[in-house]
Amino acid sequence: MRMKVFYKYVYIFLVCCVVGFTVETLWCLIKNGYIESRKSLVYGPLSVAYGMGGVLLTAVLSKFTDSTLWKVFLISFLVGTVAEYICSLGQEIVFGSVAWDYSHLPLNINGRVCLLYSLFWGVLGIAWVKLIMPLTDKFICFVPMKLSHILVWAFIAFFVFDAGLSAVAALRWNERKEGLEPSNRIEVFLDEHFPDERMKKIYANSRDVDEIER
Repeated sequence: MRMKVFYKYVYIFLVCCVVGFTVETLWCLIKNGYIESRKSLVYGPLSVAYGMGGVLLTAVLSKFTDSTLWKVFLISFLVGTVAEYICSLGQEIVFGSVAWDYSHLPLNINGRVCLLYSLFWGVLGIAWVKLIMPLTDKFICFVPMKLSHILVWAFIAFFVFDAGLSAVAALRWNERKEGLEPSNRIEVFLDEHFPDERMKKIYANSRDVDEIER
């Protein structure tokens, strides 16, 4: 039973990462007329913030499946807003950059969150409880446990590798911006395989904190 719950959260994380990446990419195409990378990691088509949001919503809202819609909306509103703020702040502290900025929108907090997108979180929470969570439960029951075991652990292995490589590549990118030369073979490898041009293409929507006025 515990493994089924664990697999459920991994599936949700994976699907939300991919869907988030796809939605962001399509939105950029519709809004700007061109395709631009919106992924969080150097290899996989994953938007980690969406995956984290999906897991968080599931963990919190699983206790409120029978609650009134306004209560689900309010909880999702608050949880999504806090999660989005923490993700933005964490990226700024660790990497010195941000992937989104709402400073131009009304009722924003430090450009990290704003009323409009918090309302979206509330609406998403209702859809999550009434549609997405029931479909996920059916999917988990449909997929054999042996197959789930293979799929889940294969994804976890890939994700850990991709996330770790992405982190060191981003940190080395920041060091190059500061003019620091490579000091070991790993940094030489990163400079050769993840140069500035490639990193800018991967994280096309990322901006240094110094470029943003708040």
